[in-house]
Amino acid sequence: MKRKLTILVFDNDDLGKVKSKKIKTSTIKNAAFFTLLFVVISFVSFYFLASLYTERQMMLSYKKENELLKLRIAEYANEMDKIQKKIVSIDQLENEVRSLANNYTPGDRKELGIGGKEVDLLRDFSAVAERKEKQFFEELNDTLLALGTKLEKRERSLEELVNFLEEQKLTMMATPSILPVEGWISSEFGYRVSPFSNRRAFHEGMDIAANYGSPVKATAKGIVIYAGYKPGYGNLITIDHGYGYVTRYGHNSQLKVKVGERVTKGQVIAKVGNTGRSTGPHSHYEILVNGIPVNPAKFINSMNVAKQ
Repeated sequence: MKRKLTILVFDNDDLGKVKSKKIKTSTIKNAAFFTLLFVVISFVSFYFLASLYTERQMMLSYKKENELLKLRIAEYANEMDKIQKKIVSIDQLENEVRSLANNYTPGDRKELGIGGKEVDLLRDFSAVAERKEKQFFEELNDTLLALGTKLEKRERSLEELVNFLEEQKLTMMATPSILPVEGWISSEFGYRVSPFSNRRAFHEGMDIAANYGSPVKATAKGIVIYAGYKPGYGNLITIDHGYGYVTRYGHNSQLKVKVGERVTKGQVIAKVGNTGRSTGPHSHYEILVNGIPVNPAKFINSMNVAKQ
């Protein structure tokens, strides 16, 4: 026999009147079941929605962090690219130094002395994320700073060396180092018995006897500051080489250059002659350092002439 529940309903206006309504137990059970099912479904749905929302927020956060990480790594990659270009620039500077020093041969090239921890910026981002991000970027930043400092010091050192070698090269090019004419030394620098007065006199240059019309060459590069006749010297050419060096070429038969003309080492500037105070065809050669005559023999790399 099925059980039933009776519900009494009282009327407030008429307390003596009572209404009754019978409800089956199965109906109440069904209502309770569906109510519980609704609560369970609502709870599960809310849980899954909360989980999806949390996952979405995490994905958005990871995406944002990933973008920031990409930007930071891109910045460091740009710094590495700048350093690589600097290395190429310094490498070219080093080759220039070797060339100036005449100590460079292909295959004898040393690599730049650089060091520090190597960092592969193309690694998977997840590998970076596994490490402590702060520590990773601190180490990377320290490495780039150390490398940049070393490169700057090396570049300054090489630039100073280039300037020094350039100065030395210019000085060497301006320093008289060859004989102006092929022949034989007929009179050296210093005291001698003058062929004109038969008295002891100081000879301020070197006389090189040669065939009439032989080429007279500039002994270093410079600028012609005098080209014309001068008593005692005859047809004279004077060249200013800079750095305090001046050379004179006297007794020429012909002059091949003019005042203000730039000449190079070995360039023909005149022809041997017998003009001025001279006893025969020869070239009178003088070197002055800061206005003081010095012995030309000390500047000649190879004395390939004979003495009389």
